[in-house]
Amino acid sequence: MPTSISDRTEPDRRGRKAPALRDFIAREAAAAGFDVCRIVRPDAIKDAAERLRRFVADDFHGTMGWMAETAERRGDPETLWPDVKSVIMLGMNYAPEHDPLAVLARKDRGAISVYAQKRDYHDVVKGKLKQVAGKLAARSGAEVKVFVDTAPVMEKPLAAAAGLGWQGKHTNLVSRDFGSWLFLGSIFTVAELEPDRPEADHCGSCHA
Repeated sequence: MPTSISDRTEPDRRGRKAPALRDFIAREAAAAGFDVCRIVRPDAIKDAAERLRRFVADDFHGTMGWMAETAERRGDPETLWPDVKSVIMLGMNYAPEHDPLAVLARKDRGAISVYAQKRDYHDVVKGKLKQVAGKLAARSGAEVKVFVDTAPVMEKPLAAAAGLGWQGKHTNLVSRDFGSWLFLGSIFTVAELEPDRPEADHCGSCHA
C-alpha cells in the first residue's frame, strides 16, 4: 500500500519555505503547455455513475459500444486505481486563430474538425502529461498514472468538479476562458492535494 503524500510546505536545504506541491504542479503544467490546471477528489462525481447508466439505458451512446462495456469502471475513478487520492485535471487550448466555420462557404473544400487538423491530440497531451507527472513523482515521491481519453475516465465531469468549466447542452465542457476548445487530460496520484471548487453551470435557466 503506497504511502499518502500530503500537500505541505517544507523547508528546503537552505531552510527557506519551499513552494507547496500544488504551486509546483501548476508551474510545471504551464511550462508543459497546459492552459489550465485544477485539482479534484476522486469521489467528487458521485452522481456520474447513475447519469451514465441512464445515458446508456436510453441508447444515447449510439454505436459507441465501449461506453456500455466500461460503464461500471467509468463511473468511479477509484475502480481504476483504488489508491488514488487526488486527480489533477489539465486542459490545453486548441482554438484556431481563424473562424473554423469559414470553410463551409467553400464548396470545393472539405471541412475537417479542428481537433483533427494537427497531430493526434492523444499523443501530444499524453506526452506532456507524462512530463508533468514525472516531475511530480520526482518531487514528492508520490505514485502517478496519466490518462487522456485512453481509459474509462469521465474527464468532463471530473473537469467540471475541478473547476475547469461546466458541461453545456452539447455535453462538452465549456470554459469561460476557452469556450469548448480544451483537450482534457488527467494525472491520478496518491498525493493528497487540496481540491479546487467546482465551476457553476452558466447556461442559465434554459433546459431545452
